[in-house]
Amino acid sequence: MSLPKYKTLTDQELVSLCLKGDGHAWEALIVRYRRLIYSIPVRFNFSSADAADVFQAVCLKLIEHLHELKDDTKVPAWLVTTTTRQCIYVRSQRARETTSDDEFKEPADPLENVEHFRLQTERDQTLREAVEELPKRCRSLIEMLYFDNRSPSYDVISHDMAMPVSSIGPTRARCLDKLRQLLRRKGIR
Repeated sequence: MSLPKYKTLTDQELVSLCLKGDGHAWEALIVRYRRLIYSIPVRFNFSSADAADVFQAVCLKLIEHLHELKDDTKVPAWLVTTTTRQCIYVRSQRARETTSDDEFKEPADPLENVEHFRLQTERDQTLREAVEELPKRCRSLIEMLYFDNRSPSYDVISHDMAMPVSSIGPTRARCLDKLRQLLRRKGIR
């Protein structure tokens, strides 16, 4: 099976292939959820190095525990929970490293907003999945307008997408309508 075909497989199919030792399935599963995993340490305001450490630790835990997942349709939820716990662990380790005995203070309760955090992360993942389902032109435009760290100008977008500047606004409106429809079908209003 070619690597692009792995993108079309369901989580259940990928998990089954992963459990049989298929390296391409592992790669496809990690690529599918890398943004979800990375989004959590970003919300914890971790440095790039700490976020990469969390990502690596979560991927290792996934490899170690994938066979234990009772419901392979819940991979995203498992990843959110595991990544959040890993972030809490890393934060507590960093706090121990930087706090001396003289300046010990009670650490903030990491579970205080975890449920809110988990729900927001799941909504963000649903949004990312909906954007991925958009037609290529819409997906490219939405990603450039809202997700590109460079914050490209309309002139740059016009050049990159071979689209007149005057068409960007109306095209954006149509694409956002399509995205809203996808999100409604996924239960987000």
